[in-house]
Amino acid sequence: MKRLLPLVVPFLLLLSACLPLPRPASPWTVADLRALDPAGDAPTPARDLLAVYTRLTAQEIQIRLDLLDLDPAGGYDLRLSLWDSARFAAAPLDIRFVAGCPAVVEQPGRPAPAIRPRVVYDPALDAVTLSLSRALLVPPYRLDVVSQTASGGQADSITGVRSDALPPTQRAAVLLAFWDAFPAATPAQALRRWDGAHTGPTGERHGLRHLLEAAERNRLPVFLLDLKTPPSLAILDAFQGLDQIAALQADGLLILPDVVNAPPAEIALAYNRRAAQTFNLPASDFIYAADGGLVPGYRAQFLPLDDASHLSRAGQTRLIPLPPADALQASADGPTLDLRRALMEAALSADPADLVVLGGSLPRSAWGDSDMAGPSLAWLAAHPWIRVLDGPGLLTFPLGEPQTVPAPPPAAPDPFLADLQNAPANALTDAAWQAHFMLAGSPSQLRAAYQGQIGVLLAGSAWAERPYDRASCEEDPDRDGQPECVLANLEYYALFETDGAHLTHLFYRDANGAHQLIGPTAQFLLGMSDPSFWNPAAGQAADPGQIMGAFSDRDRPFQPYQFALPGTNALRLTAADGWRVKTFSLDAGGLTAQIEDASSFLQTSLPLAVDPWEFFFGGQEYAGALSGNAWEWGPRRGLRLEVRASARLWAQGYPSSLLFFSRPENPNLDYPVVHYLPFPLSLVEVRGQTPFEIHLGVRK
Repeated sequence: MKRLLPLVVPFLLLLSACLPLPRPASPWTVADLRALDPAGDAPTPARDLLAVYTRLTAQEIQIRLDLLDLDPAGGYDLRLSLWDSARFAAAPLDIRFVAGCPAVVEQPGRPAPAIRPRVVYDPALDAVTLSLSRALLVPPYRLDVVSQTASGGQADSITGVRSDALPPTQRAAVLLAFWDAFPAATPAQALRRWDGAHTGPTGERHGLRHLLEAAERNRLPVFLLDLKTPPSLAILDAFQGLDQIAALQADGLLILPDVVNAPPAEIALAYNRRAAQTFNLPASDFIYAADGGLVPGYRAQFLPLDDASHLSRAGQTRLIPLPPADALQASADGPTLDLRRALMEAALSADPADLVVLGGSLPRSAWGDSDMAGPSLAWLAAHPWIRVLDGPGLLTFPLGEPQTVPAPPPAAPDPFLADLQNAPANALTDAAWQAHFMLAGSPSQLRAAYQGQIGVLLAGSAWAERPYDRASCEEDPDRDGQPECVLANLEYYALFETDGAHLTHLFYRDANGAHQLIGPTAQFLLGMSDPSFWNPAAGQAADPGQIMGAFSDRDRPFQPYQFALPGTNALRLTAADGWRVKTFSLDAGGLTAQIEDASSFLQTSLPLAVDPWEFFFGGQEYAGALSGNAWEWGPRRGLRLEVRASARLWAQGYPSSLLFFSRPENPNLDYPVVHYLPFPLSLVEVRGQTPFEIHLGVRK
């Protein structure tokens, strides 16, 4: 590790010392660049010269030398020879830099000149900077720099460099692009992906925050390919992380393409653009499709291409290659040596269309590491022979040869897709589409077990368009082969699973349209438990971390119940062993549940999913209010669901977790239960002596 402060060496003839010194305030620019040299042509990285710069300040001549890896412990030996047309016309001024310090002025056969140069060794940026009095040399001057081996032989050299030479015309063009930019559905996931502990590829602190802060600090543009989706934007907005996103985008440092996260492309794009408009993020000239399918109508699209070092074209669309998902490119000492070699190869290439594409899947990338993002982006920013492309730069960058675009993999069969496409336009259909897109990005082994919830949302959507009264246990909207029970009237629609006797969904209808009140956690996220516990053949129990509805049994969540319809809009569910009975009744005021248990004590839970589209598409904050044994929950500007119980009631909403976002994730902290549940749910638990009663109703 060479993470050292820059060192300065002031010296007279026989006196020299090494002292810490901050980097110069004035950065080096491409106008200061005079020569480049290939990487990999020296026996060691510490002796491998890359670039020479010269510039004049008001009082100084400054010369900078870049090496592949300036490691004082690894050894380097440089000799710099300077000629001008006056004092050093016949014999050069020679200065030698040996690993560490001191530096030595050498002029064999002549009296040593009384010269006071200043030398800064910067291991973090792998550069040596020499500053001399401007009166010492008469410009233009020329210089040779030679890197020597340990035995005194020549290791590398850059010679004949003139201080007035024009900069090299070619630079290494770099693109920084990431997907999986913020894959979060719960507060726990959001905090981990923002500023997580012991995560990322090296187990260090890692997250989007570190990449953004390093990009802002070093003024380097970054593309986040799939950030503009409803969950990512709404969750970032909930803890004020979106403020930084918007500021960086307005500054041109963050480019956010439009997103197609699942087929059908035109539907996904419409919903994602709707969310972006809600959070005041403009449409883009760029598009990213997770499945790799071409999307018409955009100037440029990110795709996996066979040649990842050149742009291509399909019709009028520029094709931009994706980087490898998890290549090791960044380190605590800056870019890896292999990456530095690739960058110099691109800088010296005769092909102006050569491109170095960096990034990948952010959770798998070292670019999000708190110890690696800063040093690596700082290294790129400090080397003017590297050009990191922004949006306009990428749209005007030269194209390479045409490439074949791989066909996207066939979409998994979806038995509800035709119904989705023909469903009425209302909020519950929107919720069904969002569940469809969530499922498309979820672990494939769990999708089939939870796909049926789309059918339930569509059944609610159809009821909202043409409401009806019903009490039935002969319907199967989720198409799992097992009948579900429905209680419906002109205001409410409730659907129950007989296995577990839980209320999976509760919908409400008023003059403003359809509303959702209750929903399972699986509507928003799959894979809530450890994969080792998954059982894809277990139906709703495939992912045991899910809460599949209200009035769930904690001890036996999926035990079979017998159903009976004792009266109009009433349902009785009795456990097969007769131990527990749940009776539900529906009227214009809401749903009432009475629960009896032979043990006389029971605990049950209710996941409240009140109009989730107000969170994802409306930018709404949610709030809860606890009063005695009653809890109200919902968006601040909208209706709320009230839960009243005759037993002890406990409740939490996601705002309880937002308090923790002011600090990084702490693995030793006991976070609240709701921290691990999807946004924008609230969890209610009722516990006490049975029988007890719970009532669900709307408050406006």
